[in-house]
Amino acid sequence: MLTKITRYKTEGKKRSTVHSYRKKIRSSLLSLARNVILCNTPEHVDAAAALAEVISGEGMNNRNYLLFLTMLETNNPFVIDTLVGPRNPFLLFSPIKPNWFLLKETFRILAKFKGNELSVKVLLALLGIVQNAYKASKDGYKIYPLRMSDIYNIGKHLDKDRDQLDPRNRLLLEILFDIYFVGIDSDDRGPKHIGIKANDIRMAFFDNTKRMIDAIPDVLLVKDIVRTPTAPKSFAWKPQELASPALEAREEPEVKVSLRAEQEERRARAARRRPPAKKPAPPRKRPAPRKTAPRRPAPRKARKGR
Repeated sequence: MLTKITRYKTEGKKRSTVHSYRKKIRSSLLSLARNVILCNTPEHVDAAAALAEVISGEGMNNRNYLLFLTMLETNNPFVIDTLVGPRNPFLLFSPIKPNWFLLKETFRILAKFKGNELSVKVLLALLGIVQNAYKASKDGYKIYPLRMSDIYNIGKHLDKDRDQLDPRNRLLLEILFDIYFVGIDSDDRGPKHIGIKANDIRMAFFDNTKRMIDAIPDVLLVKDIVRTPTAPKSFAWKPQELASPALEAREEPEVKVSLRAEQEERRARAARRRPPAKKPAPPRKRPAPRKTAPRRPAPRKARKGR
């Protein structure tokens, strides 16, 4: 009887002790994951690169796409190269349908880093999410309504020292043009104001008499010192080469790819429907004019009465 009483008295305490230890284990694991994601030491870079290799091997799906986004936030080129691999970074999140949390985290990362801090692959992956949601469609505003700060965080990554045909600048300008094109046709004032601001940023980039400060707050345009990223210590890292270029500069950056594809398809269909053109007949040779003797005037008849 005594043993039963003591067991009942200590059972609740054991359970609370187990829960407290489990919480400690979870908190220690979370702190370790935070340190790994920060990549402050070569050992953390090794761990992050190994974790990125495991995640990349699984492929993008609806269960682990947030892990891809978390690893992109490290902004370490060694980790990013291992995570992306031979994939096109601009199409990294194309299998995933945009949702509210994905777009919110994307704009949070764009706002976290300054204009010259994000690596090219990370920027292309994030801009691919934005373009997938707001490309000539009003569904993006229904999923995640854009704010003025989001437009500023997109425009601050423009580099006015480079040409508009630069792949990075061209993609940013096309996204701002898409937001302007969709927002200006909306009946709501909010999307219209967002679209007008996106067009103002584009015009500030194209106009040589203006500066980007005229369209974007100068606080967001402050550049940071370019620091050398922390290299791995013992991880076998090899620079990944893309199977195809992520973006190619085009002569007409303002023409949308979808519209151009539709025009080419229409021309191809029209060419198929047309009957084959007949070869023009050779011109007929005109016969040489015949030589005829000049006609003699007829003799006049004598008048009567003379």
